[in-house]
Amino acid sequence: MKIAIATGSELKIRALKKALETLNINAEIISGKTDSKISKQPFGYEETIQGALNRVTQCKQNFNPDIAIAIESGLIEISGDHFDIACIYAISKENKKSIAFSSGYFVPGWMIKEIKEKDTELGEITRRLSGDTDKDPLKYLSGNSIKREDLLSQAIILALVKLFNENKYTQQ
Repeated sequence: MKIAIATGSELKIRALKKALETLNINAEIISGKTDSKISKQPFGYEETIQGALNRVTQCKQNFNPDIAIAIESGLIEISGDHFDIACIYAISKENKKSIAFSSGYFVPGWMIKEIKEKDTELGEITRRLSGDTDKDPLKYLSGNSIKREDLLSQAIILALVKLFNENKYTQQ
């Protein structure tokens, strides 16, 4: 089985490997950057989902894998606060689609303000502040106790479960 992921990020590739290990799936992983064709830092579910869909579509076209996967993180406003939530979009060779979301975590208002004022993204802010090579806002905000790849891995599992267990998602 060949699985392609629409990224050059080592963090996201590690998340995919961890998800496949949890699901006991042996696959060749191919990766490559794609263009989300949306804002550098998406806001809201619609823009985040569109970015993931744009990436997964390009990934499927570029690599012709058994399964293509894309991850797009967006800032979702809920009751006046912002949460970083990732959308995972998976498409099989047969065009079966699955979408899942990561757990969301609170992003401080001062970071939202900087993102908007400087047209930057959350990962760039926390990479600058932490000096880390990964764009891992959760690792920074949690004092290194929680890693973003763990949330992404869980969400990838949720997206893949539907593709690998399709019979359980149809009426019986």
